[in-house]
Amino acid sequence: MFKFDENQCYRMPAHFGGYDYVAVGARYHDTVTLAFSYTTEKTLLEAYIPEVFELVRPEVNIAFSQCRKIDWMAGSFYNLVQVSAPVRFNGKRDNVEAEYVLVIWENKTTPILTGREETGFPKIFADIEDLHIFSDNYFTNVSFEGNTFLRLHFSDGVPLPEQELAGMKVLPMDGIGWRYIPKVGGPGADLSQPIYFPQECELSGLWTGKGAVQWNELSWQQNPRQAHIIKALAGLPILGMRPARMLAGAIVLNSSMARVLE
Repeated sequence: MFKFDENQCYRMPAHFGGYDYVAVGARYHDTVTLAFSYTTEKTLLEAYIPEVFELVRPEVNIAFSQCRKIDWMAGSFYNLVQVSAPVRFNGKRDNVEAEYVLVIWENKTTPILTGREETGFPKIFADIEDLHIFSDNYFTNVSFEGNTFLRLHFSDGVPLPEQELAGMKVLPMDGIGWRYIPKVGGPGADLSQPIYFPQECELSGLWTGKGAVQWNELSWQQNPRQAHIIKALAGLPILGMRPARMLAGAIVLNSSMARVLE
């Protein structure tokens, strides 16, 4: 009969066997990211931030990433959209400041499953189009079963001078997730804990330009399991839009440095 080995790592379905833990980083060799940021109402945003954190700024950050040549997926690819807010955690052991991830939409199953269980990132599925590029315009749409709920547009990009780019070749992109495993057959959690996950971008190019974010609420019939999430994010008013950015380079997920925050 199958028997678990505490020295092995497992993913469901675990009974097909485990694997040895190897402390390496996951490298995404070719990524293009559109980054948008805007201020919003502090009290409305705090309603979605767990009370163990302190909101650093009333700011919503949205990042679309088109990821290619991914090592841990044998060179495969996927797209994602992450929505986050800057927070600070002051615990008994840890004092960190990073992006608290409110939600991540991804268009492939494999990264969703590993990211949810192993890093606590709230990953869910959506159809995310590759970048449309026309003249100096870059845009994408995010939808669920034909219903578009988010449009992102970047334009008028001005490249960062080579001298300045050389001084910021590695850009920290640390994230905080909340790993929540519900109890079976009733309310409450079997596991509920904040997770810190270091990551970084090795920049090959950076452009600053104009950004536009458009949320479209969906009905329950259009998206039964996500409509309340989209409604909550669409309900955060855009009080001031910061300059948008486009980043190119490699992203490295430092999984061996991830830990439960205490």
